[in-house]
Amino acid sequence: MVSRRDVFRIGSAALAGSLLQPAVSAGPAHAVPPPMPEIPMTPSALPVGRGCYLTFCRIPTAGLRTWKSIMDSFAEDGVHRVVLWMGGAFRSRKFPITWRYNRNHRNVCDNFVGELIDYAHTKDISVLLGFTPYTYDGTNQYALERPDLKAQQANGKLARTQGIHSWGYNLDPTKADAKLFMLEYAREMYFDFYPNADGLLIESSDIDICTGGDCGGPKHYYEIEFEFVRQLSDEVWAHDPGAEIIVHPNYFVGGPNGATLPYDPRWTVIFSPWTVNLEFAKKVSRAYYFDLDVISQPPGNVRASVRWVHEHGFASYFPSQEFFTFVAEHAEFGETNLVGQQLRPFGFDFIDLDENPYRDPVVAVNRVALREYAVNPDLSDADFRERLGRAAFGDTATDQDVADLLFLHDFCYGRDKSLFSLAVQADPRAMRDRLERGLLGFGDLRAIRSRLDALPAVAERLRCSRNPAVRRLTQHTRLIQRNWDSGARDLLAAHLRLD
Repeated sequence: MVSRRDVFRIGSAALAGSLLQPAVSAGPAHAVPPPMPEIPMTPSALPVGRGCYLTFCRIPTAGLRTWKSIMDSFAEDGVHRVVLWMGGAFRSRKFPITWRYNRNHRNVCDNFVGELIDYAHTKDISVLLGFTPYTYDGTNQYALERPDLKAQQANGKLARTQGIHSWGYNLDPTKADAKLFMLEYAREMYFDFYPNADGLLIESSDIDICTGGDCGGPKHYYEIEFEFVRQLSDEVWAHDPGAEIIVHPNYFVGGPNGATLPYDPRWTVIFSPWTVNLEFAKKVSRAYYFDLDVISQPPGNVRASVRWVHEHGFASYFPSQEFFTFVAEHAEFGETNLVGQQLRPFGFDFIDLDENPYRDPVVAVNRVALREYAVNPDLSDADFRERLGRAAFGDTATDQDVADLLFLHDFCYGRDKSLFSLAVQADPRAMRDRLERGLLGFGDLRAIRSRLDALPAVAERLRCSRNPAVRRLTQHTRLIQRNWDSGARDLLAAHLRLD
């Protein structure tokens, strides 16, 4: 059974490539389930719709001005919908335990999201509020105050602590007080705090959900969770019949990790590499597709995902655009090197914690890929490079400028980039972590050395460029060279001597 944790760990393109061939070009070989059968859907004749997903709660350092600038960037990219994952990121009056861990979040302090939603509307962007029933950010803090509401695992033991940034405990939805809390928390967020929002993303979970005790396994759990989704949806649509509510397919697809419940055509269904079901996608009124390629993969993977979405008639490609600026108190996804570290936007130390990171030229490579391929999924490589050069460097961009930019993008995004840090070849702290966990082989280490050997010539070309936009890339080469101090290089050399 594939879970979102597998995709986060392996990388969405690698796993989705195996699940959805030829949806995304395959990455490194991994043990994955057999491919799902292809079920033809009608290709769309229109440009691919664009949405984006942000875990707003895990970006505590950005204020309103920066978020307005981010909305400007999304508008430039033709994004129509933005999900702001709000659990744990608003100052709930009824349940202050939900934001206490995140007390320094700028929105918890200043409550500016209502104004941000109004600003997004001026850019023709709809804003939906995201959260997960009975678990994840904010919600999983409630059991710290009410441990009697902890979920049970299938083995009968109580839920273990887990999460991302917000580490806590999943709730048992069979308990009346857990049900009441979840409804009251969601109502407060949508009706009391941000009634100008355009709808909700109700993100069902598949990580450590309550399967023991009265939950009675995954199927029954999703039946119980569906009761919450049904009730809240009806309340939201009574308030605003035009509100969009995005849900996951777990309630409708059956199987070992889902239920078979009635689908309301007013729901939009969002699929992902771990939940995709093309047969069901054909039947829903509006289907979106989510993955992690824009924040973790080369532009060719973004193109492949856009093509797949287009060929299968999905209404929108809805990738993650998230970055993180919290202080990691836990080994997120096992990365012990992160504990105690201030996470930086997309792993770049020179991007300020209260700055729009999408303006960075390396980050912008996949922005351009999403924008251009969404309009024309069959855009040639030459045309993409020409448009990328013009977007990054202006009309005087040369082929060499674009090649160097793509080299740096691959340097920072390739080789096992995690959600939280740069790729191992750009960040030797990540290399140490992967070596300690036995996740790198000699081929990986030789590739790192080869890229490091090529870096000085690229750095010199960038430094000598007459184009200031090209010279800006020297901050990326300086960061990589600073990361690779003598100790890091000695560690790499010592392991290669074993080869």
